[in-house]
Amino acid sequence: MSDSHEHVVEVRGLLNKVGRTVLHRDLELSVRADEVMTLVGGSGSGKTQLLRVILGLKIPAGGAVRVFGVDWHADSPARVREARQRMGMLFQNGALYSALSVYDNIAFPLRERGGLTEDDIRAIVNVKLAQVELEPRHGRLLPANLSGGMVKRVSLARALALSPDLLILDEPTAGLDPDRSERFVQLIKRLREDHR
Repeated sequence: MSDSHEHVVEVRGLLNKVGRTVLHRDLELSVRADEVMTLVGGSGSGKTQLLRVILGLKIPAGGAVRVFGVDWHADSPARVREARQRMGMLFQNGALYSALSVYDNIAFPLRERGGLTEDDIRAIVNVKLAQVELEPRHGRLLPANLSGGMVKRVSLARALALSPDLLILDEPTAGLDPDRSERFVQLIKRLREDHR
């Protein structure tokens, strides 16, 4: 077995249930730094439920889950907070705050972390918008005024706001037509190449 410091995600002997239904039993999974991993399965097979456990949003029925060596439910709040700030998440439906503009959605994690001036935040938000092929003018829009493809890109920009060491995408192309889906996949590939 490799040294645990080489892995950003480690799942050992996972037992994951929804009610009485067992979704995962004795699941073993490791993700190394700079590795791209794809979970493939039919609808209802437990992909999102596994991501929820990895993100610490759900307590598993058994086994151990560590992200950056941190157990979400056993380590200190300071270690958990530090590990969470090293992650970015694009949820299946985008999960944008409907009452906030695009700009404020992307700025949200930066403001939560603290330590930045509004000028710093503005500069970072504009860089993240550019990374997902949007312009500063798009920052004024509300989520209700965005196309499905734009919701995905804004959600990706928010997930990238803290320059995470781990980026998790839950069905990033769901709901997009084949052309937009392919463009979004190419965008993610380009961002990964730029990050190397």
